[in-house]
Amino acid sequence: MKDVLARAAARQRMLNALAREIGGEVSNEALRVPLRAADGVLRAEVRYRSEFGHHSYGPEVFRELVDGSRIPVDHDEFVALIAGELAERGVEAPAGAAEEFSRQVANSVARTARYLSREQRPTPVTPEELTRHAEQSLLLGHPFHPTPKSAEGFSDDELARYAPELGASFQLHHWAVAPDLLLEDRVADGPWIPAEVEEKARAALHADQSDYELLPVHPWQAAYLLRQPQVSALVDAGRLVPLGPLGAEVYATSSVRTVCDPDFETAWKLPLHVRITNFVRNNPVEHLRRAADAGRLVGDAANRWQHGGFEVLPETGYRTVDPDVVGDLAADFAVLFRRNSFTGSGTAPQVLAALLEDRLDGRAPVLVDLVAEAGPLSPGHVADWFLKYLRISLGPVLAVFTDHGISFEAHVQNTLLHVEDGWPRWFFVRDMEGTSASRDRARAGIVPPDSPVLYDDAEAWMRLRYHLVTNHLGHLVAVLGRCTPASERQLWSVVRDFLHQCPGRYAAELLATPVLPAKANLLSRFAERGERPLYVDVPNPIREVNR
Repeated sequence: MKDVLARAAARQRMLNALAREIGGEVSNEALRVPLRAADGVLRAEVRYRSEFGHHSYGPEVFRELVDGSRIPVDHDEFVALIAGELAERGVEAPAGAAEEFSRQVANSVARTARYLSREQRPTPVTPEELTRHAEQSLLLGHPFHPTPKSAEGFSDDELARYAPELGASFQLHHWAVAPDLLLEDRVADGPWIPAEVEEKARAALHADQSDYELLPVHPWQAAYLLRQPQVSALVDAGRLVPLGPLGAEVYATSSVRTVCDPDFETAWKLPLHVRITNFVRNNPVEHLRRAADAGRLVGDAANRWQHGGFEVLPETGYRTVDPDVVGDLAADFAVLFRRNSFTGSGTAPQVLAALLEDRLDGRAPVLVDLVAEAGPLSPGHVADWFLKYLRISLGPVLAVFTDHGISFEAHVQNTLLHVEDGWPRWFFVRDMEGTSASRDRARAGIVPPDSPVLYDDAEAWMRLRYHLVTNHLGHLVAVLGRCTPASERQLWSVVRDFLHQCPGRYAAELLATPVLPAKANLLSRFAERGERPLYVDVPNPIREVNR
């Protein structure tokens, strides 16, 4: 049964990505995509037609021929048909792309089925439990990605130990690094290593190693690093000292490799030499510099903004082994240290992606429960709730870009929501590695001119429109439109009215532009362009509601 659900989730994601990226006709009855690699039209029953492409489908897919007859297409045939169609349409891809695409889809479906079969967990009660429950409840993944749960590198046993979807928690390993090997950059105050770990590590080190610094390491990564000859040589020379597991258990968050101890004020974005969705999740030095410089810009700008209910969780710095010594392996040691503002605060922020995902028992996503907690599910109440949400999310994020040139990667897995009595109260943005800043408008003198955080203004603005509007608001509006009495068109009208109150040319452009950028995850996955994704234009629903 879980296999059936996993395949259905994969088909829905591929159909919606296909319709968005290749095109097709979507009516209230059916999706029809003309085929070039096979006879006829790909057809699926539409059970919910979304204004912004988040359609829901019936359980079967067909090829509809010219004479009107329909040939059922099973799951494997469907995946092969999609791969053949992308190849036929001239998508540039490496040799063997179709076979690799099918293999990755199968990997994602198998992982999803395993997550769906997990044991039911106790209902979270405390703020810390609510936050962790959300981080570890994203079972289906990105709604427009063909392989949202693919992971290569973990064995089945390792998946059980380390996958957030399976409730993973574990001790971090720690390594001591000689000072001449260390590369680090501290952006803000705050402890990086728990005092208990520091104490035990110092007791284990020799007297002549008292100036060594500690590096947290994921347990899977520790084993991987010890298999590398360069690392073994540094360990034998005493310049790297593996200290094994130390400290309290941490839990894996929705990104798999970022981990959190709810009682410590720093979280850790760790490297993992595991391919998750599109690419290996290590931390190249350029990514470290981007995150650190984004933290500098945010720290400077936050002193001059006033946005109630809005907070950024910046990385406070990074630490790794010098790439001049270990070369590319520096990315496999590198740790980003992220502020964890929730320790002892009583807040219970929940990652938005989990709040938006359909539940397996057929109930609407958790977000709908929160809206209902705040008041009766009438169209007017849903619109009021959504407006309060926009005031702490769209408003501040757009203002920070307008006033300071900082563009956050505010997609639904990088944003968290804290509610009080169901109402939106605090909105958090995290993961500065994805931040971009306008080199024309970011405050001069805060980061070097060659910083990787600096982009052309048009590029930074494009990234913000995709992550915040297309990915984030598009998903949220679709869930509320499908699961409450408020329609998507009504909610996009709320966005439009709100933007009329926002100053600056960027709000005006969102109101007027006919299209928005959308990441083409299907095309990019097929072409293996994880780090350089393709984009397509989609109609701007903010403008469309006024036509």
